[in-house]
Amino acid sequence: MNTIETDYNLDRHIIKFLQDNTFFAELSRYIRKAPTTDIPTAAVAYDPQYDDITLYWNPDFLKPMSDAEVRGLLTHEFYHLVFDHLTTRRKTPPKMWNVATDLAINSLIADHAGVFPQPADGRKLTDEEKAAMPIAQLISQLPRNHSSEWYYEKLKEKAEEEKKKGNNPDAAFGDLDSLDDHSTWDDLPEEMKELVKGKVKAIVDRAVKAADAQANGWGNIPAELREQIRASVTPVVNWRNVLRQFVGNLARGERANSIKRINKRFPYIHPGVKRGYVAKLLVAIDQSGSVDDTQLAIFFSELASLTKKVSVTILPFDAAADLKDSFEWRKGTKVEAKRVRGGGTDFNAPTRILNDPKNRGRWDGMLVLTDGECDKPIPSRIKRGWVLSPGHKLLFSTEETTIHIDPKPATDGPWR
Repeated sequence: MNTIETDYNLDRHIIKFLQDNTFFAELSRYIRKAPTTDIPTAAVAYDPQYDDITLYWNPDFLKPMSDAEVRGLLTHEFYHLVFDHLTTRRKTPPKMWNVATDLAINSLIADHAGVFPQPADGRKLTDEEKAAMPIAQLISQLPRNHSSEWYYEKLKEKAEEEKKKGNNPDAAFGDLDSLDDHSTWDDLPEEMKELVKGKVKAIVDRAVKAADAQANGWGNIPAELREQIRASVTPVVNWRNVLRQFVGNLARGERANSIKRINKRFPYIHPGVKRGYVAKLLVAIDQSGSVDDTQLAIFFSELASLTKKVSVTILPFDAAADLKDSFEWRKGTKVEAKRVRGGGTDFNAPTRILNDPKNRGRWDGMLVLTDGECDKPIPSRIKRGWVLSPGHKLLFSTEETTIHIDPKPATDGPWR
């Protein structure tokens, strides 16, 4: 797009706005701002000439706006980046999707529920014009705080309904379209989308870290949305791979001669060598009642595939642990979690059993399956790892292996 010179001072609005919100302030730092008349309103887009994310804005569109309206526009554009609208989740027809994305965003920053959409030129609609715009009537009745996909499906259902009546769905929209300009989103070549997606994600990641470092860095962004934004930039770790790696590192190789294997150096003269893996794992299961049974089932299901290399001892515990409650999980057998305890939680209980001189050499490592709701335990004399139920974390810092179970990893981006 072509940029222009203007005497409109957008920085005055940006500085005042960003003083109240560290997240948006950091986001804004990495976004180029360019005045232009190539679009009627405003837009965020990737600029290949400068290789950056750019906020384009038409001075004539912003001039009549109040400070609050400019603040709302900036927030709107920033959320398009946060919600990954530039590169993915595109749907057809574009006009319907454009309106849906704006509905998802605007319901966060202002109460648009129950309000009849206004045309772009700001004129007041007559009752006859409103009656001829059934999709606009639907929009005025839609609730707040749903995803772009949810609004899109509602609009699509209404358009299909109008089509069955013999009406033109486009006419049912009237002259409604998105608040800002989304035309550049579909101009982005497929081969560039991953690059742009990475750039946007890096910007959002910096903004998240800056907001978390301040006492009120998130401003008025809802707590639930903050968590979604954090999750969108947090690398998804395959917990099953981490679990396999933990167990694999425990495996001890034992050499044994075998006439069934050919000796590579002296074939048919000396017997070959086979290696056996006899690693033994103690799995301490928190049964204080706060660990979800469904997650226990997921854990057991995955651990079953590891018993080819590992002998597993299951040890239930709460504030205490007793080897009388333990049992061996043998290869090929089905294991179901049985609750035998229901008190508080003490991670020292299974660790003391592990450290007991009587049990020296009995296990090569221990995994503690828990929700993490306990203080830091005493050190373990052998390798210890932690498996945390979804949404939980340890109450203490540790350099020991920590595995967060996430059977359904979040999709890219906050789903708005």
